[in-house]
Amino acid sequence: MKRIHIRQWMVILLSGFLQQPISGMMNPFGIAYFGAAYMWPEHRSLLPVISLIGMAAGIPQNMLLKYLGILIGIMLITYILEWKKAWVSQQEMLLMLSLLILSADVGYGLAREGLTLTAVGHQLRLGIIEAVFGALGFALFYSVMKVFLKETVREEPVEEANEQNFIRCRLGDMASSFRKLSHMLTNEIPEKEGLSEGEVAQAFSELTENMCASCGRRTHCWEKEYYDTCQSAYNLLHIFSEHGQVERKQVPASFRRRCINIDGFLKETNRVMQMANMNLRWQNRVNENRLAFAGQMGEIAEIMDDLSLELSERKENSKKLSDVLIHKLEKKRLKIKKISVTDEGSHGRRQKIYLIARVRRGRCMTVKELSEIVSEAAGQRFVPEKDNPGVVSRKYAVYELVEDTRYRLIQGIARRPKEGEPVSGDSYAFIYLDSGQVLMSLSDGMGSGESAKEESELMINLLEQMVDTGFARRSALRMINSVMMFHGDGQLFSSMDLSVIDLYSGICEFIKVGASSTFIKRGEKVECVTSGSLPMGVFPEMDCEGFSRNLFDGDVIVMVTDGVVNRFHHGNETICDLLSEMDLTNPNAMASEILNEALDQPGEVQQDDMTVLVCTICKKSAAVL
Repeated sequence: MKRIHIRQWMVILLSGFLQQPISGMMNPFGIAYFGAAYMWPEHRSLLPVISLIGMAAGIPQNMLLKYLGILIGIMLITYILEWKKAWVSQQEMLLMLSLLILSADVGYGLAREGLTLTAVGHQLRLGIIEAVFGALGFALFYSVMKVFLKETVREEPVEEANEQNFIRCRLGDMASSFRKLSHMLTNEIPEKEGLSEGEVAQAFSELTENMCASCGRRTHCWEKEYYDTCQSAYNLLHIFSEHGQVERKQVPASFRRRCINIDGFLKETNRVMQMANMNLRWQNRVNENRLAFAGQMGEIAEIMDDLSLELSERKENSKKLSDVLIHKLEKKRLKIKKISVTDEGSHGRRQKIYLIARVRRGRCMTVKELSEIVSEAAGQRFVPEKDNPGVVSRKYAVYELVEDTRYRLIQGIARRPKEGEPVSGDSYAFIYLDSGQVLMSLSDGMGSGESAKEESELMINLLEQMVDTGFARRSALRMINSVMMFHGDGQLFSSMDLSVIDLYSGICEFIKVGASSTFIKRGEKVECVTSGSLPMGVFPEMDCEGFSRNLFDGDVIVMVTDGVVNRFHHGNETICDLLSEMDLTNPNAMASEILNEALDQPGEVQQDDMTVLVCTICKKSAAVL
């Protein structure tokens, strides 16, 4: 990170003092100042942290998440817009800031007041007012900062290496900011199991003020018998804390004789303490949500770190292969403008070739032919990426070829819903990733029927979208777990079983979160992979267990839900024996056989949904053309 000038320190620190609400619980000038200061890249590492400290000190807790969301929106949208080195302009930041304030006001207000026409109009007016003040404040602050910081024209980097270093540095700075946010949100939020002495004292004051202030015997109780009255009232509060209710027989005899409204006093005691306990439960719930939100910030930091590491690990190969490819392709009447051979993925798992090329006059070539020529020259099979055009054109275009995988998968599925239910509560997916990996996922929702189906489908859909976007598997699972913690007031639990197979190396990673066993069949030998973790959505900190195994040609992976395992008297042991004796090779036939064996077991009717996934790994016959 570049050295920060004293004037830049002044700009950063002032952001914390400006995060104060004005009339109507609005904070347009604090957000406007943050947006103006964020225009300078040198501020972006410390500015979010200082602004958050100011917000935590000056903004009520019920408004903090709204303005924190606006800050995060500014940071993420700015990062996306600047991905191609195009610095965000003043007009773009002004529009972005205004829209974020407006949408946050309307969304937060409707979530609090309910979706009615009156509420929509009211929140829309408030949002427009705050957005206008924010826009005016941004224009003012930005103009002052330009003079104060003596802004010079920023030159865009043109060197390719500088561009990559620039992106890595930006990712690292943003990851550092998100990690600091996560640490700040997770500090000093222990779960409270009971009321503190201060909260009990506050309940005592409210109780005595409500019941004794206008009582005719106040002087007798609170002057002549002060010690006994005070001790008796405190004892009643502690009795409620222990038993959850105070009854007349639990009141000391001396206090019953002295108090002329003992029934009213007991009723008010129960009411005040019930309200105090309700506030305690809500405070714990807010702390749980805060912890889950902090976890999401930490996962975003991890994702940015992973992307930065991937950029640093992407290295260009020696020039030898590039020269060979240029020679071979030009002999086939292709014009090569640029060629790059890189090792991508963790530990250089696969090679990728980028070509900027065109055909010469009188030549016609498909991209498939191009990949065959490259494969012959490189000595290993390359295939076109899925987004490539079908034909090499006469104008220069970019073509991407990737090293072909060594293995392929054949999968089979068999499933059956619980007896009497129209649909199964289990969901599954086979996700083929751009990295050459296949993600087999199986989720078992709590219970059965439509509700369980919705839970498990939510899990699978979120996982598929996040993994397709580029999230690491464990990061995606932790973020999904926090989403399930946020999901309404009802309990939402679901297991998740993942088998991630690398089609280049044959390594399979098993990740289990409250899931049943997975079986690996190699000939007559069967290995059972088990886990004792809890389902997702139980705790903010997810319990996730992982195992890795090397797979070979002909190995079979079998994933089942607990509805299948529980049908067998000896559970996993019986399934291992069944697979060991099975001589079927078709995955669909194997899945059906396992399901039928489970259904044929003696005993009660089927008590749970049953799903079996079978996958056979096969080595491709030709790795080199």
